[in-house]
Amino acid sequence: MYKRKYWLAKYVVVLWIIFFMGSGCSQRPDNVLPTRAVKAEAVSLPVATMTIVPTWTPVPTAEPTTIAVRAGVPGQLVAQVQTLINQQPGFMWRGGSEGDIILGVNVGQPIATWIYAVVAPFTELADEVAAADLRASWEGRGERPLLLSPNSAAAISRLWGEPSEQVQIVDANELVATAWAQRAVWVIMPFDQVTPDMKLLVVDGVDLLRPEERLDEYPLQLTIGILSGQGGGGQAVSKFMSYWPGRVTNRDPRAFTEVAMTGVTALTRATAWTMERKGIAYPAEEVGEVLQAADVTHISNEVSFNPACPAPNPAGGTSFCSADEYFELLQLVGTDVVELTGNHVNDYGAEHLTHSIELYERAGMVYFGGGRNQIDSAEAAVVTHNGNRIAFVGCNPVGPRYAWATAEAAGSQPCSGDYLENYIQELAAEGYVVIATIQYWEHYSYGPTPQQVVDFKALAAAGAAAVSGSQGHHAQGFAFHEGAFIHYGLGNLFFDQMQMLGTRQTFVDRYIIYDGRLLNVRLWTGLIEDYARPRVMSREERTDFLRTVFAYTDWEP
Repeated sequence: MYKRKYWLAKYVVVLWIIFFMGSGCSQRPDNVLPTRAVKAEAVSLPVATMTIVPTWTPVPTAEPTTIAVRAGVPGQLVAQVQTLINQQPGFMWRGGSEGDIILGVNVGQPIATWIYAVVAPFTELADEVAAADLRASWEGRGERPLLLSPNSAAAISRLWGEPSEQVQIVDANELVATAWAQRAVWVIMPFDQVTPDMKLLVVDGVDLLRPEERLDEYPLQLTIGILSGQGGGGQAVSKFMSYWPGRVTNRDPRAFTEVAMTGVTALTRATAWTMERKGIAYPAEEVGEVLQAADVTHISNEVSFNPACPAPNPAGGTSFCSADEYFELLQLVGTDVVELTGNHVNDYGAEHLTHSIELYERAGMVYFGGGRNQIDSAEAAVVTHNGNRIAFVGCNPVGPRYAWATAEAAGSQPCSGDYLENYIQELAAEGYVVIATIQYWEHYSYGPTPQQVVDFKALAAAGAAAVSGSQGHHAQGFAFHEGAFIHYGLGNLFFDQMQMLGTRQTFVDRYIIYDGRLLNVRLWTGLIEDYARPRVMSREERTDFLRTVFAYTDWEP
């Protein structure tokens, strides 16, 4: 009896469940889970219940490794670290000075070496400074003030302790303007932030502009390191170092290019006469060393080579040619780039400029500012070295007309309209360091004319890194405009004008290009003798010369 009641009850329940499930399925939306497990639990029956198992396993979220930075770490390096952690999971930039791992100066595991340069306004006469004198100024007992940005001051404090009142802390954006306003100051700044309007000084015999220079004893280099902070532990540092590219620096010897920029070369008249008597190499006996040492050597050769050039006459007129054998001098000094903007390139006919271009090409030299025709003459000469892309452009606004290239004949490139400015803009936009030259009207004075200032600054405003006056038989002064270096006239290099001191004084401008920009300019100064040969100036001659020329130097913020 009990058994029959049990099975009857069981039968009724089973029928009820089947009915319920059948009617429910026809009404349930597809995205709703079935409810039979819940319904079954509502009845106290000795049957197994269904358990729903999730398809994912919850994983505890790891806290990101936080990175902090202490005072004095260079901003460029901070930016590099931030870029790295934004690309890698598990890191978070905290800011402030405390984190799981910390960047600091002269602490922890090294990740970078940072080099600081000592500079002064471009018109500084001294070429060197002693580290002891810098330290004396830092401690308040020096002969000149020291200027630093807040970040650089914090970094150098790790070397020399807290600065004295003789140290001026100036906003980084105002540092150069403040230095030019005071002039007699020293400025300490990161090497890669040096600009052409500031002269980089040799410190204790170490020259940062020489890529091969050993820096073992250089006093102004700092190590940037990484160390564990509170809760960081060695694993956090190891994790960061697994992503870091290795020891980095703001002074890479592989990123340097030196360009030697020169004035007028005219191997004719008394210069040629002297070469005939003393040898073709004679003019380069002293200046040749600086030209050969450059990575790129520029020569503005204003006179074409002519196989039938008459014997030189030291008292000759102003129609010029050079004997082919004199080409050896250009090769001897290591010429890489030849400028053809000169007034005298076609004195004996355009065919001789074409002949000269063939000599240049066979020797592996490139040319600009003139060419086989007007299209060719308008093209830049492009040089690539150590990743630096350099473009030379130039033109001749003066003439004479027969010196200019035409559609059919060789000659110098005329300056017409805004051609040169537009071309400079294009090249600069493509990432070239643009060096622009002008064969300007000749003025036998140290100072430029007002119109010369306007015309040269227009090329600087267009984007040229440097603007050079190729016409300058007489050495002239400098200017800095919109970040560009301007030299209104370098003077003669190989030419015979001995009639006045200003035509005997000459410059070789050594452009130091670093990592795709003009970083600094060094000045070699010479005095021409024997109508042909520039020699190195004595200390007194150089000081007097620079004082005279610097009086005509114009700086703009």
